[in-house]
Amino acid sequence: MGRVTDFYQYKYSRNGCYVDLCINRVALIAIEEALDERLSNLALSKDSECAYMRLKEHFQTSRVGSSSSYVEVRINKCYLKYIKNLYNYFFDRYDYAPLKILNEYLHVSLISDLENISQFSMLNEDIKVSVLSTV
Repeated sequence: MGRVTDFYQYKYSRNGCYVDLCINRVALIAIEEALDERLSNLALSKDSECAYMRLKEHFQTSRVGSSSSYVEVRINKCYLKYIKNLYNYFFDRYDYAPLKILNEYLHVSLISDLENISQFSMLNEDIKVSVLSTV
């Protein structure tokens, strides 16, 4: 076993920290558009900006790599907070309704795991950015 050089990257990159989803291609495109719109806002913290850019990258890579109507996406659970925040930002926008469905699904299906990941929110911004850019 190799040396652990960054405990937090190790802790949050284990297999148990990921969720596998199948998302409708059209819904995924709407979520990517929401991410684009949110990223155009200049009032984001460094960790939020990093998370939104990485989510967009994950979604695009998964979508481009598949030709089916449903796209398989593997998301680290550290991103759950950012998906919830994105949904809260656009909760009243009908064109971003897929965010509501994704947020509700993640909330209901992963409620037991939220305590394990909740400690991530207490980390300082630089450590969050470091973890988010590697998972």
